[in-house]
Amino acid sequence: MDAMAQLPLPAGLGAGTFPAKLWSLANDPRVRSLRWDSEARGLLVDRSLFEQELLRPGGAQGPAPNAFRATQFRSFVRQLYR
Repeated sequence: MDAMAQLPLPAGLGAGTFPAKLWSLANDPRVRSLRWDSEARGLLVDRSLFEQELLRPGGAQGPAPNAFRATQFRSFVRQLYR
């Protein structure tokens, strides 16, 4: 199953947007680097695994290697604050 097509997006979350991609990845059991906190109110990120799965320059090795255009973790973090 495609990592970006697992669960329907919450209302008001536009497909293809950064928040939609992040939500889909956090809910994909194949993505090991992102998970919800115990109250499902925040995300926990395993930085080194995240970089390997989703951001590695030259080709990530995880379930959704083209999820983000960023290849550096700091670029990913910048997108969180937009």
